Amino acid sequence: MSKIEKKPVGEKKVNEIWEEIKEFFHDFIDLREGMDEEGTLANIQNNKKMYGANAWLLMCSIMVASLGLDLNSPAVIIGGMLISPLMSPILGIGLGIGINDRSTLMISLQHFGIAIAIALITSFIYFKLSPFGQITDEIMARTSPTLLDGLVAIFGGLAGVISITRLDKSNAIPGVAIATALMPPLCVAGFGLAKGEWSFFLNAFYLFFLNSSFIAITTYVIIRLLGFPYKTYLNTKERSRNRLYITIFSLIILIPASFILYKTVRKVAERQKVATYLKEKIEDEQTILSDWTLVEESVEGQRDTMQLILKIIGEPLSNSDILKCDAELEALLGKPVHMITYQGEDIKNIENQLSGFQGEIKQKIQLLEGLQNQKNAQIDALNEKIDSMENAVISDVYLEIEKLFPNIEEIAMSKQMTKSDFKSTFDMPVVIVKWKPKTLQSQRKKDAKSLRDYMLLRTKLDTLELISYSKLNY
Repeated sequence: MSKIEKKPVGEKKVNEIWEEIKEFFHDFIDLREGMDEEGTLANIQNNKKMYGANAWLLMCSIMVASLGLDLNSPAVIIGGMLISPLMSPILGIGLGIGINDRSTLMISLQHFGIAIAIALITSFIYFKLSPFGQITDEIMARTSPTLLDGLVAIFGGLAGVISITRLDKSNAIPGVAIATALMPPLCVAGFGLAKGEWSFFLNAFYLFFLNSSFIAITTYVIIRLLGFPYKTYLNTKERSRNRLYITIFSLIILIPASFILYKTVRKVAERQKVATYLKEKIEDEQTILSDWTLVEESVEGQRDTMQLILKIIGEPLSNSDILKCDAELEALLGKPVHMITYQGEDIKNIENQLSGFQGEIKQKIQLLEGLQNQKNAQIDALNEKIDSMENAVISDVYLEIEKLFPNIEEIAMSKQMTKSDFKSTFDMPVVIVKWKPKTLQSQRKKDAKSLRDYMLLRTKLDTLELISYSKLNY
């Protein structure tokens, strides 16, 4: 009789927990849950064409974005990107590559080219006719692609294609249009054409191509991860020919995009190395580096040369120091470096300026203090006048009371008396009256009411406290 092997209870529980953890993370990152394959294909294929309403929307968005660039207004630029339909043909390119559909790819490319033409013509006309047309910060920001632009395009593209493949469509597409910034670079390219600034045109179009390429690539990646079926062909030769066309086009996208990304990463690394070097070797107590610029120059037939332009405050660098720095930077960057220095103000001049500023500030403080003292003296004089006027009024009031109320023997007035109701304390004007001994109680009450009304009217007070005594000691 064979024995059945039993696993220890603890080992069984560990395996169950591990399986539950794996299942949780599988569900957590599963993109297939809630996927709408048919709706995704229909959505991208129907919206990828750039004519009719899409063409009008694109022209409007280009105009709004161009106005935002001209006015240097990020809010207006975002408004232009929100209404842009430019994402659809880019998603169509990624979809065509992902499902091996040459028809979808070619139509998307055709309408992507139409969209670029519409954008360039519209922005060209605007900046040609614009009364402003100055180079703003928002325009400058779209002429220097960085590594971050590539990363934003990658994650923006991921968000866009994931959102469009869901059964419950989200509003991520406008967010992607903002994040990847497809519209402003095209508008800046139009600005470069209108103003004859070819470097602006090339750099801005370079940024647009970088963003568009990465969005198309990420669309392809998600389509394949979701397992969208390849388009079926009855003819084997046609299927092979389509795959070849799509492979060639994919390489056309991937190779320049990879080259752009490589150059961008290299520039970032070079700038970081130069920044670290300058901080360690150049800056000290006597030399302040106020600004620096790294420029790459390409000379035909020679190795690329880097120009490092420094603006220095304080003790200047000697020629031997500059040559030494050139050699060290060449070893650090792997290419010739020529350092150029511009001398700003020295530290002593800055200290003298600061001392002058401090003296001016002290003089202004003293002037303000003198003005404050004058105001305080005027306030004191006014208070004295008010007190004397109040005393004169009180004297007149006493004379009037003596004639109007013959039953009053003595009266005392105070501007305020602190009272308490055991919950809070408050101040109130008070009048204390001593009546003549033979005055009747009923007469006292009547005169007290009349006196209170008279005092409120005469002194223009809102309220007062009237205290009556038959014998007053104070």
